[in-house]
Amino acid sequence: MLGGGSLALAGGLDLYRRWNLPRPTRWLPTGPRDALGFRARHSGFTTWPWAWPVTLTALTLVVLLGLVWLLRQLPSSGPRRALVGGPAATGPVWVRGTAVTQVIRDQTLAVPGVQHARVHLTGPSAHPRLHLTVALIPTACPREVLAALQSGPIHHAQLSTGWTHLPVEIRLSIASHRARRTR
Repeated sequence: MLGGGSLALAGGLDLYRRWNLPRPTRWLPTGPRDALGFRARHSGFTTWPWAWPVTLTALTLVVLLGLVWLLRQLPSSGPRRALVGGPAATGPVWVRGTAVTQVIRDQTLAVPGVQHARVHLTGPSAHPRLHLTVALIPTACPREVLAALQSGPIHHAQLSTGWTHLPVEIRLSIASHRARRTR
């Protein structure tokens, strides 16, 4: 898309003639009179009043989807790896940041009263931030679950990674449940 758009823009601005560039073979718009609008006016494309809005909408969607895809290719903002120590003879041991979040999530799900959990690490490896989103079962006590999270998964993450000052944001919610009827 970028190459085709560049060729069309160069043709529309008449850069091939001005800069004495070789014109691409089998490429129609190589001059200002060959631009899309000029050809469309003289080819009957304007007899359909819906053609231009549909064409522009389709091109806009293609560009937006391309941008979304491109942004998804960028690396995540979380730490890629964490130092977990290791024997002095073999050197440091590094694990992926996704492995750390998976362990924290598994330990969070093991806490009594937790139904669902999402864990996300952000920031650089030297100063990460931990974001926990926890859905509790309807009968769970939030105070007890919070205390268990602080003494369990969060404490273990700080000890195993050496992140002594690990800022943590915990969002607690009650998981939706179906009402029961009694007879």
